[in-house]
Amino acid sequence: MQHRAWQRSQGVEVGPLIYYFGSRYRSQEYLYGEDIEAYLASGVISHAGLAFSRDTKEKVYIQHKMKQDGELLSKMLKGTGSEAAYFYLCGPTWPVPDVYEALVSSLTENGGFERQKAEEYIEELKEEERYVLEVY
Repeated sequence: MQHRAWQRSQGVEVGPLIYYFGSRYRSQEYLYGEDIEAYLASGVISHAGLAFSRDTKEKVYIQHKMKQDGELLSKMLKGTGSEAAYFYLCGPTWPVPDVYEALVSSLTENGGFERQKAEEYIEELKEEERYVLEVY
């Protein structure tokens, strides 16, 4: 995000950046929250799906935010050339299956893919290093 902000300050045109962040409590764990809000306000981040699972009665995680954004995610994931999207998931391993499912669902429900083709497409994104897991 910092690099993209710098690029914009230099007049470099950058594409949209969609950011998902999840933690338990916004007030205690919204890491770099002031920076994120500033990037949103300035347009460096074009869309954010923020999920704070213990701040509401119903637990909301990033995969829920991703499901809400299914059409947007499908469009971004299917992009090619200069419109090609990159997806990075960083953090603990536990949300990986649910995030994967949200991505596959975005392609099947909004992108015209059959399930098997959507799964194969996610594998292609991995091979192209456009779907990257940095999990522990």
